[in-house]
Amino acid sequence: APPIEEAVLELRDRFGWGPQKIHDHFSAAPRAQPLPCARTLARILVRHNRILQSATPPSLPQAFERSFPNQLWQFDFKGALEVNRQRVNPFVVLDDHSRYLLALKPCRDKTNRTAWDVLWELFDRHGLPDAVLCDNAFSGQRLEGLPSISWIEMCLIRAGVKPLHGRPYHPQTQGKVERLNGTLERELFPRVRTDAFEHFETDCDLWRCTIYNTFRPHEALGGRTPLSRWMPSSKKRPAKLPEISYPAGSLLRKVSTVGDVRWDGYRILGGHGLIGQFVRIAPAAHDIELFFGEKLIRKIPLDALVRDKLL
Repeated sequence: APPIEEAVLELRDRFGWGPQKIHDHFSAAPRAQPLPCARTLARILVRHNRILQSATPPSLPQAFERSFPNQLWQFDFKGALEVNRQRVNPFVVLDDHSRYLLALKPCRDKTNRTAWDVLWELFDRHGLPDAVLCDNAFSGQRLEGLPSISWIEMCLIRAGVKPLHGRPYHPQTQGKVERLNGTLERELFPRVRTDAFEHFETDCDLWRCTIYNTFRPHEALGGRTPLSRWMPSSKKRPAKLPEISYPAGSLLRKVSTVGDVRWDGYRILGGHGLIGQFVRIAPAAHDIELFFGEKLIRKIPLDALVRDKLL
């Protein structure tokens, strides 16, 4: 019927949604007339030149999903956009279970400090997640090919949040963030104002709050909205970052200004992110382990140690 076609086209033009999402939106409320199936809605969009005729889309790989909100957050910087002739990188934070978009924050740089400032504010507003997942751009720099720990990882550990990373060159690990990036490209960025940073920021947050989290059906949630699954964390953020505590009698060393510690004449890399922090050294029969809090940073065989060589 013409009213149904008009409603379908209005949703497509306003939000850029596909037929399945439009079908899920209409299905959420009782209707006087029977609702056509998603394939019929697709034919409407094709007939009115909103989408091209295409073959059946390939099936998506099975994705993992945490069982409850705040068990895992994912975050990343989006690729740069031009806003009022300036480069802007939106920083996104997404709850893994609910797909609730906690932050869509335009930033003028991609530093760990900027990312941490956004996370710290989110921890205050929503509580602490158990863990966060990010790509290796947020992990420690590898000096001389050796693993280390970054400054933002240090902050997360002190806050009681476990940092996790995807495998290098494997964006599928952060598939939910990658799909969100595609949604932003299709549904938000073509419609957002870019004449001023303040306008861009306002439009991003308005879309996050009133469209993505509360109005837009999510296919992975069975046509429900992220808000229907989301709840804040019961773990409250401390007023300031606590210092790491260790058991009595632990063998501790302070990380130097070049990111290493010394033990028994050996130099062991901890990472520039740990400069000024204390780490625990745990010698064993065949190897030596280095811990920051409960996180194992390094495990080195004793026979691989060389005096005055950074390991």
